[in-house]
Amino acid sequence: MTSSRVKRRLSVGFIGPLPPTRSGIADYDAEILSSLSKNSSLSLRPYEPPSAREALSAAHDVLLVQIGNDPLHAPSVEMLFDPKRRTPAVVVLHEFVLHHLFAAAYLTRSRPEDYALELERAHGARGRAFASTGQDGSYVPVWDLDPWLYPMSAGVIRAAEAVVAHSALVTGAILGECPGTRALTIPQHVAPAPRTPLAEAREALGFPRDRPAGITLGIVSPAKRIVKILEALASLPHERRPFFFIGGAVADDDVLRSTVRENGLDADVKFGGYLSEEDLWRAASAATFAVNLRHPTMGETSHAVCRLAGFGLPLIVSDTGWFRELPDAFADKIPIGGDEVAYLARTMERLAFDEDLTRERGRAASAWAVPRRPERIAEAYQAVLEEAADGWSRPRGTSSRVAEALARLGVGQRGIHGATSRMPDATLLAEVASRAAGILPRVPEKEREFS
Repeated sequence: MTSSRVKRRLSVGFIGPLPPTRSGIADYDAEILSSLSKNSSLSLRPYEPPSAREALSAAHDVLLVQIGNDPLHAPSVEMLFDPKRRTPAVVVLHEFVLHHLFAAAYLTRSRPEDYALELERAHGARGRAFASTGQDGSYVPVWDLDPWLYPMSAGVIRAAEAVVAHSALVTGAILGECPGTRALTIPQHVAPAPRTPLAEAREALGFPRDRPAGITLGIVSPAKRIVKILEALASLPHERRPFFFIGGAVADDDVLRSTVRENGLDADVKFGGYLSEEDLWRAASAATFAVNLRHPTMGETSHAVCRLAGFGLPLIVSDTGWFRELPDAFADKIPIGGDEVAYLARTMERLAFDEDLTRERGRAASAWAVPRRPERIAEAYQAVLEEAADGWSRPRGTSSRVAEALARLGVGQRGIHGATSRMPDATLLAEVASRAAGILPRVPEKEREFS
């Protein structure tokens, strides 16, 4: 196979939400788009999801499509499925589970037939059977469902020429669901952030001057387990209790506010509301440590966690999903359930009052971020975009299917993450095929670094 594209600037249609859209992906998109735009080999044009179909007629060489588990991405998915699409697409899958995207986009908008179609597209007969439970008027337990039973992402994965994941967890899930996929792990980037002097930041946001402070930032939802954080704070004696700041929109009648009142935490907790970019970094400048709990996980990678780690803050996270891939050098991992509150209280107290430990963990977090700078991650994206534009993605995806078959025969080494059918083995096969017969392209050097 040879490229039909004359070597020139690669025209890329970038599809995804951007600020001021309130999305967990918007800030990520803005940062990586900025870095990609500085690459002289690429010519980018951004499209918000509602305008995704416009990209099909713009004569781009390739599309870079950001998709997460939110109904705002429905137009991007529909563009991807368009039978008239001829432009190759690289999908960045921000969550493996996309069920709520389709449920909120279709079921809550009186389009049950489209929801059923997507269930069947992703899960075949099993999905069709699940969708049929609501046809007799009975309740379909979408919002109470174990998210990993019907993730509904397989259709998106199969439609894309290549799929980028931010974690080994999601790369493995992609290849487990669709073994022939061209799947790559490219970490979330970590952009340098502005700093505000401690006293100035604390005064601006209403932090006490002389108390250690924890923060949690991002979209506030039950999955963030903030009630558990408040219970842990309340269990500590006042003289060993850090101040805590919650950045994110919280309604006046939210259970979090009543939990603060009922536990006598009014002087210990502040609700910051939705934060501007400037105030987000003021909060990071004012903080001693950050907490970001998550359960259940949808296979997401937290951009807020990546940003706060890059800022040099020690982290407290849930012992689940992608968070398990964070280094123990700066991330304390709290088990879900059981003694969760007790573990959380002890960890917050330790980080709040052990200054040497906090400094050491902060340095480790900053060091972790260095190889994840946006310009470095943009180079990895450039490699996969060029590959897709040149028509190599699907042939190279076949290598993972070959690796799966060899693994079942007991041939070959296990992947670096303990799986038998993941990219490390597939990459080896692609390299052998490339050198022996020219069937598949050679693995780019940048991609090897992230495998």
